[in-house]
Amino acid sequence: MRATEDFRPEHVAGWLVHLDAGLAVVSKPAGLLSQPGPAGEPDLVTLARRHLGDAGSGVLHRLDRNVSGLVLLARSAEVARFLSAQMARGEIVREYVAIVRGRPESERFVIDAPLAKDPHTNVVQVAPEGDRARTEVEVVERAQGLIGRLVLLRVRPISGRSHQIRVHLAHAGLPIVGDPKYGIPARGLSRPLLHASRITLRDERSGEARSFEATPPFRLDEVRTLRRLEGRRG
Repeated sequence: MRATEDFRPEHVAGWLVHLDAGLAVVSKPAGLLSQPGPAGEPDLVTLARRHLGDAGSGVLHRLDRNVSGLVLLARSAEVARFLSAQMARGEIVREYVAIVRGRPESERFVIDAPLAKDPHTNVVQVAPEGDRARTEVEVVERAQGLIGRLVLLRVRPISGRSHQIRVHLAHAGLPIVGDPKYGIPARGLSRPLLHASRITLRDERSGEARSFEATPPFRLDEVRTLRRLEGRRG
């Protein structure tokens, strides 16, 4: 992973998956903030504005800092309104891939558990008083690793709660490898093995469905030799 101080506007060209007058689809690298934070560290919105020359470019949804993958950036107020309305209606479909440790009992299953976020610690947990959250999961591949049984999953969050996929999978006994907060920290990993790989939306002009994809920067066979960090939970 590139150090955050090395993220520069010219790197955006290599992250672009799609670009037109109203929309930029970017494959965000792990370690980069989606939007400006209080510490003034590099973020995708600021870098994209500088590279594209769009003062009004704005992110339509966020990825956690150390999660990689597709992010939508609206380049006009019209497109922002159109896609924000789609997102509010649940019409934009986002798919992720994740590598977890565990033994799923089914090849396809749904995690339906309410989530609550502690505003002081920024920790999310399953709680009866939380907001409803639903995640669809599909097993893609299984393998034996040094830290246990590893599984490559395809995941689709139906709702869009903070840390939803990470918390739901941990709750289901399938913690994400490389996630120090909710999952299994591993030697040699500085990011969770979670990647936003596909996004499908409706085009604002034609009304037709459009899909964009970004290849994950990790594979199941590459992480089989990872070892868990000693002294960490999981």
